[in-house]
Amino acid sequence: MFSKSRFIGAASFNASLFGILSLFLMAHPAFANDIYIAQAASGSANGSSCANAYAYSYFNTSGNWTSSVASGAQIGPGSTVHVCGVITVGANTEALVFQQSGTSGNPITLYFESGAAIKAPTFPPQGSGGAIDASNNSWIVINGNGGSGGATQGVIEATATGDSGAACPGGSCTYNGDSNGIEADGSNNLTVEGLAIIDMYVTASGVPNGGGGSCIWDHGQATNWTITNNLMHDVSWCINLQFDSGTSSGITISNNQIYNIDHGIAIGGPHSGNTLSNVYVFGNNIHDYSNWDTPGDVWHHDGIHIWGYNNDGSDTITGVNIYDNKFGGCIGQNVTAHIFIETNSGNTNNVKIYNNTLIDTCNGADNDGLLTASDPGYQVYNNTFIGTSGDVCVGLSGSSNSTFVNNVVSGCGILQYVTSGGGFASGGLHNNIYANCTSSNCFAFPGGYTTSFAAWQSYTNQDASPSAYVANADLSSAGVPQSGSPAIGVGANLTSLSLGSLLNGLIGTLDTDILGNPRPVIGPWVAGAYANSGTGPQPPTGLTGTVAAN
Repeated sequence: MFSKSRFIGAASFNASLFGILSLFLMAHPAFANDIYIAQAASGSANGSSCANAYAYSYFNTSGNWTSSVASGAQIGPGSTVHVCGVITVGANTEALVFQQSGTSGNPITLYFESGAAIKAPTFPPQGSGGAIDASNNSWIVINGNGGSGGATQGVIEATATGDSGAACPGGSCTYNGDSNGIEADGSNNLTVEGLAIIDMYVTASGVPNGGGGSCIWDHGQATNWTITNNLMHDVSWCINLQFDSGTSSGITISNNQIYNIDHGIAIGGPHSGNTLSNVYVFGNNIHDYSNWDTPGDVWHHDGIHIWGYNNDGSDTITGVNIYDNKFGGCIGQNVTAHIFIETNSGNTNNVKIYNNTLIDTCNGADNDGLLTASDPGYQVYNNTFIGTSGDVCVGLSGSSNSTFVNNVVSGCGILQYVTSGGGFASGGLHNNIYANCTSSNCFAFPGGYTTSFAAWQSYTNQDASPSAYVANADLSSAGVPQSGSPAIGVGANLTSLSLGSLLNGLIGTLDTDILGNPRPVIGPWVAGAYANSGTGPQPPTGLTGTVAAN
C-alpha cells in the first residue's frame, strides 16, 4: 500500500503522474489489515497467518472490533479476515457473527482460504441466524475464493440436516428442521461470491417434510446486494430475500449454479407499502426441483419467484431484468414455473425477460407455465421454451399489453395460455416459432382452446408470418437450433431496441445471445436464446458440483 506522504515529499514528482496515482488511491481501500482465524489458535496465535491464527471466537468478540480505521489486530473498515481450514460448530450454533459495518471504499471482507469450510450438523434457521450472520451490518464482502462453478471454493455445509432416511453428508439426517447459510437482515452493500452453500436440507425421495432452510436470507431492506459465482444445492428456498422497511434496490444475482431446490431465487414482500426496484438476475443455471415433490403437493417449485404483499398492489415492484439464465433439469410434478411473477394488482412494471432457456427434460408438470406472469406490460424477447405434454410453455395469462417477440416455444401440451384480461400490445406479438404441440389444446385464450395456429392468429390479430407453427423446431436438448432449424432467420432484428439504462454496466442487451455471442447488426436474427445454429459442442445441462473440502 502506497503512502501519500512519500509522493508529496518527492520534489521532482511529475504532477500528472501524481494525479493518476491519487485516483488509484481513491479507487482502492485506504486502509487494510489482514487477520487469520481457524478452529483453534495455532502457532504464535497472533492472527498474522494461517499458521499463527486466532481461534474463530476472536471474530465473535465485539471488543476486537472497531468502527473506525482498523489497525493491528482490530477488525473494522478495510479489514480482511481469512478463514483457515475447517471450522466446525455445534448444532444450531452460529459460527461467525459480524460485529460492525465496513464503510464505502473500505468494506470488511471475510475471505475463505483454499479448502476452508464452516460446518455443523445443522445451523440456526432463517430469522434466527445462520452459519454466518451479517445482520444490520453493511459494506460486507463474503468471498469464498471460488469463481464461477469452481470446485475449490470455501464451503458452508450442514452435515446432518434433512428428511429421516435421506443420505446426509455426515451419515444419518438427525436434524429435520430449517438450516440457514448466511443471515443478513437489514444489511446493505453486501456481496456474497465464490462460495459453496450446500446441503442445508437433504430430501428423501417423495417425502420432503416441513424443513428446508435457505442458503442466503434477508428480512428487511436490501440495497446494493450482489450474489455471484456461488454453488448452492440441496435446500428448500435457496436465495430468500423478503424486502421490507422501505425501498430495496440494486439487487444483482448472477452466474450462480443452483439445484435440488424447491425455490431457487425468492424475492417477496412480507408487508405492505414497500418498494423493490432495479433487480438483475442473469447468467444463472437453475435446475432440478423434483426431489421436493410430495404426494400432496405441499410445495410449489419455482426457479425464480417474485411477489408483492398479498398480491394487492400495496408494494411497488419495478425494473426487474431476467436474462441469460438456463432453467432445466427434472422439474417435477409440483411446479408452478421456472419464472413465476405473481399478480400485483398492476403495480409490478418494467419487467424484461430475455435470452433465457426454460426447459423441462423429465416429463414434469408445471401448473401455470414455464413462464408465468399476470401484470401488464411484460417484455419477453428471444427466449427458448421446451416442455413436455404436462407443461404449459408460456402463461402470460392475465397479463395485458405484453410484448412477445423472437421466442421459440416447443413441446408443451399448451404452447400459449391467455386468460380473460390478458393480451398483447399492438404490434407486440411477432416473429415467434411454435412447434411440436403435444395435445389438442395448443393455444388457449378466452373462449376456448385450439390446435389451429390460424385461429390463434385470428384471435390475437397478430403473430403473422414469419411467425409459424411447425412440426419440429429442430433444437438440441439445450435449446440450440440445429442446422436447418426453422428458428434460423425468423427473428426480427432488434439491434436498435433499448432494454433499459445501464446500472454499473450490468444490464445486458439483445445484441448478444445467452452465451455472449453477437447477433448481426444487419439482417434477420435466429429466434430464441441462441444467436447461431449448433454446429459445434453444445453447452452442458443438468450440471452438478462437487466441492473438495476436508
